[in-house]
Amino acid sequence: MGRTLSYLILLVSAIALTVISLVKPLYLSDANVFLDGFVNHEFLNILGVILAITLASVANIHLAFNRIEERYGKPGGLAKSRENLRKASSWLIALFIMGAVLVIVKPVACASDVTEALFNSGALVVLIWHVLILISLTELVFRIEPEFPKRSGNDGA
Repeated sequence: MGRTLSYLILLVSAIALTVISLVKPLYLSDANVFLDGFVNHEFLNILGVILAITLASVANIHLAFNRIEERYGKPGGLAKSRENLRKASSWLIALFIMGAVLVIVKPVACASDVTEALFNSGALVVLIWHVLILISLTELVFRIEPEFPKRSGNDGA
């Protein structure tokens, strides 16, 4: 999935959820039993698990980049990929913090169904963003090709 498509999905989701929150707030407010039970500590649990597992995977990808650069003798050859990996990791941490702020502020700031729906929509956008980053990292992992040792001309065949 390309970066443009990811941004488009995120933008359309955010706009759609905002419009639904304003037009039919009961769909996304705490009147929705699932969202009432989800956008709280459970939401932070999910984000925390995703963050912990993904950061461990990012560390492995970083080490794989090191091995690739060492193998080809080109330090810095994967600079753009490393930068994208850093950005993805930073965004995952920032999204976790955003999720924590949403969950902490929601009970204090929600005075109506509309504000509940907007907070729940914000949480859903954070979750969608998390998923898009996971897709991006998964695509990156599958782009890393295996390296087989080169055979010499005298292999006995």
